[in-house]
Amino acid sequence: MRGEVLKADSPDGAGLILGEDGQRYQFSQVQVRNGSVLQAGQTVDFVSMGEEARDIYALGAAPAAAQAAAAAPYPAAPSMSAPAYAAPVPQPSDGLWTYFIRALTKNFAQFNGRARRAEYWGYFLFVLITYFVFFIIDVVLSLSFYGTSEYGDPNIVPVLTILFWLYNILPGLSISVRRLHDQDLSGWLVLLNLVPYVGGFILLVFMFMDSKSATNKHGPSPKYAGAMTADTFA
Repeated sequence: MRGEVLKADSPDGAGLILGEDGQRYQFSQVQVRNGSVLQAGQTVDFVSMGEEARDIYALGAAPAAAQAAAAAPYPAAPSMSAPAYAAPVPQPSDGLWTYFIRALTKNFAQFNGRARRAEYWGYFLFVLITYFVFFIIDVVLSLSFYGTSEYGDPNIVPVLTILFWLYNILPGLSISVRRLHDQDLSGWLVLLNLVPYVGGFILLVFMFMDSKSATNKHGPSPKYAGAMTADTFA
């Protein structure tokens, strides 16, 4: 049967074909053969199945007005300029263990520059773990060599623990100073540790604060390095 397309298939609903028998038949684009895209006013040949058209073949080109409408079915969206600001994107961390080793070697007494949160807390985490391991070793060695006192208490000589503590004085100070630099603060604020009760707590709050994304007098941000995106804890 032949007919004329009244409405093309679209997201708004199925297409309609007016058959030569005067009936209207619904159709979808998947029923159109030869890869044609039907437009309103186009003549077609089809097989009617109840109220649905199947096996549809286009018999002629769509009217010029329909083609123009199909070429631009929606008004062009207004162009939008890129936002003037985007949040900084954090750079990948080098790993907590890497930061710990670097603090004890390459940055042993490096008071210049900046240290991101992950660098400080990576160092701090493995320092605590190392203290615990050395203390256990000290206990085992002390019991092996010195035994216990007359009251049964172990004679503990924490040699390794004390040596590690002495070795960490400079790395601990330097990484704290660089963490303060990362927030564009003076490294002398590390002396807050000398203030009884509240000094250490205030400094701890600074250690939890995020990096400043902008370059400051101590150098570029080791976390953001000028890239752009959302803030994350790193």
